[in-house]
Amino acid sequence: MKDIRWIPVALVVFLVSSGKALAWAQEGHAAIAALAEDLISPHTRAKVQELLNQGGDKDLVSIASWADLVLIAAHDEGPLRGNQEALAFNRKFPNSGMWHFVNLPLGTTSYEQITQFDAPDDVVHAISRCLDVLESPLTRPEDFTKVQALRLLVHFVGDIHQPLHCGTGFYTFSESGAPQLVIEPEHAFGKPNDRGGNLLYYGASPIQQLHALWDKVLVEEADNSIDYRVLADFLKKSYLPKEIARTPGDYHEWAKSWAIDSVRIAALAYRGINFGTADLADDGHLLRIEISLPPGYQEINKARAALQLARAGVHLAQLLDSLNWQ
Repeated sequence: MKDIRWIPVALVVFLVSSGKALAWAQEGHAAIAALAEDLISPHTRAKVQELLNQGGDKDLVSIASWADLVLIAAHDEGPLRGNQEALAFNRKFPNSGMWHFVNLPLGTTSYEQITQFDAPDDVVHAISRCLDVLESPLTRPEDFTKVQALRLLVHFVGDIHQPLHCGTGFYTFSESGAPQLVIEPEHAFGKPNDRGGNLLYYGASPIQQLHALWDKVLVEEADNSIDYRVLADFLKKSYLPKEIARTPGDYHEWAKSWAIDSVRIAALAYRGINFGTADLADDGHLLRIEISLPPGYQEINKARAALQLARAGVHLAQLLDSLNWQ
């Protein structure tokens, strides 16, 4: 069964009710791209602009959500509906929805712990693949283009900094059906998981779901705006006066460090949550868990979400500046 974390329930409801695509989800990714574009070196800016021009794109902001929009086009929805490039991309890469996340237990502290959770189509490998395409003199027939690699990279660096795109709740269930959260990697493997909070509901509405809260609500509450320019300015003023350190080691391996950092924030995102009734399919797959959030949850976590957005923008700029552009 294909995991569809990349298109949360909130988005499905939004598409059905409005006929539009991803308007709310673009703010965070656009702010990350705008922040990175302000920080990259003149040399990198020239290399980036070459690829933007080839793709008919204006700037990094304009491509920040292409990776989501091309997937929505596969469902015959959104602004790329009927777009020939999107259609060809989806035929060539039918599993690209898996590239947006990695399912890691909340107790993960190093990548060496989770070899059994490692998947060739997860966001860590997707970022590595983008770097490989951008740094290769020639594009292999089985790969996406360099223009597409830049679009994907800008988006995936944002995704990997969203804590619930990396950290996931795994569960056992008591005889009464009550869920018990399992955080240790050695005990979590093979257990049902909540797909990064997509199956955790804190209200009756289908959009009152933990993943959507982090994807949308906390982003909007960070600066009390839905304008990415306001958000980018807020992040610069609030977080960039303090230096966000460069990730140590080889930049080709940075995505692993970012994923582990996101899991650490995800563990905080699950802190204090009370787990109620669980709904399981006949085959044991988890369908839904009712939860209640602790007092002050959104106020506490909107600052964590904002910091992750700022880190994503800085890390994206540092990664683009590090590339051996071909």
